[in-house]
Amino acid sequence: MPSLPTSRRRLLRWVGAASAAGVAGCAGGSDAVSELVATLGADVSTYDPTLANDTTSQKAFGLVYEPLVSVDFEGSVRPTLATALDRRDDLTWRLSLREGVTFHDGSDFTAADVQATFERYEGTPRESDVYLWYDDSTIRDDYTLDVTLSEPYAPFRLTLGGIPIVPEAAANGGLDLSTGPVGTGPYAFDTHEPDRLYRLVRADDHWYEGGELGDLSGNGTVDAGEVPADPPIETVTFRIIVEQSSQLAALQGGDIDLANNPPADAVSDLRDDDTITVTDHLAGGFDMLVFPLATPPFSNRDVREGIARSIPREEIIESVYGGIGQPAYAPVSPLLDDYTSESFLAEMAEEYMGHDPERARELFETGFATLDIEPPYETAIVTNQTADRVRWAQLVRDELNATDFFDVSIEQFEWNTYIERVLSGDSHQSEEMMALGWSGGWDPDTYLRNLFYSGQATPSCCNAAHYANDEVDRLLDEALTTYDTAERRDHYEQAQRRIVADAPVAFVRFGTRIEAFRSDAVEGFRTYPLDSGEFTSIYAPWAGAYTASGGG
Repeated sequence: MPSLPTSRRRLLRWVGAASAAGVAGCAGGSDAVSELVATLGADVSTYDPTLANDTTSQKAFGLVYEPLVSVDFEGSVRPTLATALDRRDDLTWRLSLREGVTFHDGSDFTAADVQATFERYEGTPRESDVYLWYDDSTIRDDYTLDVTLSEPYAPFRLTLGGIPIVPEAAANGGLDLSTGPVGTGPYAFDTHEPDRLYRLVRADDHWYEGGELGDLSGNGTVDAGEVPADPPIETVTFRIIVEQSSQLAALQGGDIDLANNPPADAVSDLRDDDTITVTDHLAGGFDMLVFPLATPPFSNRDVREGIARSIPREEIIESVYGGIGQPAYAPVSPLLDDYTSESFLAEMAEEYMGHDPERARELFETGFATLDIEPPYETAIVTNQTADRVRWAQLVRDELNATDFFDVSIEQFEWNTYIERVLSGDSHQSEEMMALGWSGGWDPDTYLRNLFYSGQATPSCCNAAHYANDEVDRLLDEALTTYDTAERRDHYEQAQRRIVADAPVAFVRFGTRIEAFRSDAVEGFRTYPLDSGEFTSIYAPWAGAYTASGGG
């Protein structure tokens, strides 16, 4: 048996001998340092929510910043920095804010911070997060803010859960978030060594004091379960490990406690390992192949449908993901069962995207003839280094090369280069296809607008194909102003039909989120459906969730 707790040995390894001397006095007994060592599959690119177009950055600062409300593991909106949201008319919401909250820089949280947070999104890459609905706000007092919407906005409550609140000083130049995130969350930023590690430490003065929380209507309570007043884990260290196989080896070797997104083909063996616990949850995201719509032959719809029909989704799921996940033929995840269905997805597969090599060849012949392009067309699939993504891209490459219409290669890039490349303003004019993943949220608009609305073309946001369809834009706009769920579903279904028919991307797979952690080192961790909220259950009193270390 080692003489030191595993968490302490890891801390020594990472902070070095000088720091270790200071920690040594805390070893053993009630003062022992508790640490969770998890992984990130890419480096953190920004600490600023208004700049974060990558999921890694969002999940990295998710325990540091807090929104006004949060969404629990079942999709219910829960109070966080707001204690009540009252719709006073179609355009006006009164927000009542929690008192006694401080930011990690010591400043008090007030309505001025909320107003400044909203308004600093203007002109940023994430502008649509707020300015899709925000018109103005009026501070009634330090803890009451009236928000005026530009027009009725159906997902207002859910949307607030995706807006991390920052200090007012970040808006007026008094605080530089490029040096580190500053929020009100249960953990504060400590260290970031690029491409190596990112570390958070337990905040001293988080507002939660234990017990029940009031619900957002003010007429009930939210059960916080047995969540303690302080997060049990003192230090959360994220090792940046790009290769999934390396993450897995680190987990099995005891160098880390928790591996995010382990290789799917290893999950079966992990489930059989008594030292490892595996948890999973249907995910709110999908993989896709994005076409550069301005470049022939991808400018031709028949060619794009032919590629979509060449994708061996079932084979990808079996051989790459070990049978985990389900084929994707439209953007909205089955996680949102109010807005999609198995029958709708089957219809989209039959009409446009189902694997059909014979039909694909017919479409290629028509498309290449129309464009007067002599096959094979030399191109590439651009991807990052995530092993599963590379493997499914290789299967697509092999399928396309077998048609004699294409000569496809794979181009891999490290994460930041990859993101910069696919989100550049001219990605639609490149000669390569792009293998991408997308993490949506709890509202259907999050699966559609950023990717398929004409105004969201890169570099403004994430419409890398520069897809533009006036009818899709109209449907998405109307769906946002419709509070009736059935009517919204109809709008989103119509929009999806048009997008799938136009095929600006080929949908590949709806994912299942998987976590694997050491049974003797982690207790209570739960898999959150959305990738950006991966580490939610480390401490989330509003969801009745927390994680302890050392097997309890």
